[in-house]
Amino acid sequence: MERNVVELLENAARLYKDKTAVRDTSGECSFAELCRNAKAIGSALTEHDIFGDAIPVYMEKGIVALEVFWGITYAGGSYSLLNPVQPANRIEKILEVLDAPVVITDGEHLPALKEMRHSAKILMAEDLLKAKIQEDKLNVVKNKAIDTDALYVNFTSGSTGTPKGVVVSHRAVIEFIHYFVEIFGITSEDIIGNQAPFDFDVSVKDIYSMLLTGATLYIIPKDYFAFPKKILDVLEAEKITTLIWAVSALCVITTLKSFSYKVPTSVNKVLFSGEVMPVNHLREWMRVLPDAMFVNLYGPTEITCNCTYYIIDRTLNEDKIPIGKAFPNERVFLLDEGQNEVVEPKVEGEICVAGSTLGLGYFRDREKTEAAFVQNPLNDKNNEQIYRTGDIAFYREDGNLVYVGRRDFQIKHMGHRIEMGEIEACMNEIEGVERVCCLYDEDKQEIVAFYQGTAEKLAIKKALRGKLIKYVIPERYVTVETMPLTPNGKIDRKLLRQSYLEQK
Repeated sequence: MERNVVELLENAARLYKDKTAVRDTSGECSFAELCRNAKAIGSALTEHDIFGDAIPVYMEKGIVALEVFWGITYAGGSYSLLNPVQPANRIEKILEVLDAPVVITDGEHLPALKEMRHSAKILMAEDLLKAKIQEDKLNVVKNKAIDTDALYVNFTSGSTGTPKGVVVSHRAVIEFIHYFVEIFGITSEDIIGNQAPFDFDVSVKDIYSMLLTGATLYIIPKDYFAFPKKILDVLEAEKITTLIWAVSALCVITTLKSFSYKVPTSVNKVLFSGEVMPVNHLREWMRVLPDAMFVNLYGPTEITCNCTYYIIDRTLNEDKIPIGKAFPNERVFLLDEGQNEVVEPKVEGEICVAGSTLGLGYFRDREKTEAAFVQNPLNDKNNEQIYRTGDIAFYREDGNLVYVGRRDFQIKHMGHRIEMGEIEACMNEIEGVERVCCLYDEDKQEIVAFYQGTAEKLAIKKALRGKLIKYVIPERYVTVETMPLTPNGKIDRKLLRQSYLEQK
């Protein structure tokens, strides 16, 4: 098996040389061109001594972003996409955490990056692409590489208001993607329709399935997802066969009843993840695509994309879709509050995961890493690290796992994992807000912000637009005279939720 993803890239360039690797609305690129451009960027980056560093990439998803990712990899670094749709305040926090010597951007996003606070040297992708390939320097780096080196850092919401960077290795991605394409039958004949942003690990399955199998990746512009007819036009025109999408993206189409306009007849695989798929939406997708395979995928960013899968029976006679069973070479099990393994059906426990696809922890955060990546309490014989997901599930009689919900205050909303603490920390900075508690209304799928203070609701929402990603901003704001408190002085979330539900 490969040690480094650039070996996947070089294999693809050799086997599928002139075949289209990636296409979007602006153009396309062959596998050979991808490899050549990545080598040019990597050669230029060796001059900046980035070996072992996590390098921020501030640009939109696209062909050039992929070339930059692998150029960074050629130079011995790991990449971290900073999505330009994020507020400048959040980007600045991530840049501070990464503390990288350089940041890579393009002409379109250079002005915005220059306005931000950071100390990194700005490099332009356009300039890096013009560099001369220096195979000798690239080989020096390649000979030093090992499979547990970091490949990328994806930032998720952090409970203190500072985003957490999940570090994932080459080995984890390579091993996972080999099993992934084999189980779901992804081949060089497939055309994968990319929906996910490149800072969201759903995209990892798109990108590396393409690289391993020689499939073509079509990058659907993010703006299209506000116009379902545009999405369906693209799926049909580009003969897309494979959708590896967030649940929320699939539901955009069914919510607006867009299949009455057009059915994407080439689609034969639909794999979804990120949150619980509403059964009525899934049934509609299955109705219009009677021959397609549908798969429910589960897993947090910390375990490299997914750890369980469930291929859905066409009869779909269940109200709650299981998350299924573990991928090969991953151990997924449940622990109760006493640290005992749960094996009986219908008994709830926390989902825990072991295996070589576990992430390497949180970037520059030893405390959080040691709290989440721990010794397996069931193993007293040797070191065995597991990741405690904080998700609760139970086994069905047939051995498939069924997801129940979160153990703590972290939620899944619009396909993204969100820490309520990040929202609360930002709201607490707003003038006229004295105390904040955010809860999630599962029925309406809304984030509800309760607060004490004199601030106007519209003013709070406007202020949050400059601090938080759009999907993290609460939909509903409720003022309270005082927050209910527990005996030790903490906000009583349970009582607050109960009061809110009684008033609905």
